[in-house]
Parts: sequence; C-alpha cells; structure tokens
Amino acid sequence: MSLLVFATITANPGQEEALKTAFHELIPLVRAEAACQLYELYHSTENPTQFIMHERWDDEAGLQAHSNMPHMKAFGEKARANGWLAKPAELIRVPE
Repeated sequence: MSLLVFATITANPGQEEALKTAFHELIPLVRAEAACQLYELYHSTENPTQFIMHERWDDEAGLQAHSNMPHMKAFGEKARANGWLAKPAELIRVPE
C-alpha cells in the first residue's frame, strides 16, 4: 500500500528564496530514490513563508529510508545552519 505525505514547511521570514532554491536542488535527488513515486513542491502565494511538499512513497519503509538518505541529512544540516526553517515540518500521512 502506498503512502501519501503532505509536509507543511514554514520558512523564517526573509529566508523563503534561499529555502526554495535549496528545495529545487534537493527535489531531483529525492525523485531518484527507489521508493519515491511523487515529490512535488508548492509555495503559497497568500503566505510566502509557507511551502507544501506533496509526496507519495511505495510504503512506510520507503519513507523511512528517505529520511536517512545522505542528501536529506545534508539538507537538514544546511537548513539548521542557515536558519531557513521557523519550525520543524508538519507531516500528514495518508495511506492509499
């Protein structure tokens, strides 16, 4: 059974463009993961600090593997070091 994930990511004010650029560098790496079926970024026009990542994974194991990928760990470290995120991402998981 595949798994849908909706991640709401909130940037610190003034960090929106840096975060968006980093996402665009990350997306091709994530899409190349074996368990990734969909990985789409949306940026709110009403609230410029808010991003939504729409994801579909083969299963929970694929999502967990994604979290442990070197590019995800590097992205997290870079986001923390640069102060891009206002708070941790909020995830909603929906089994399909």
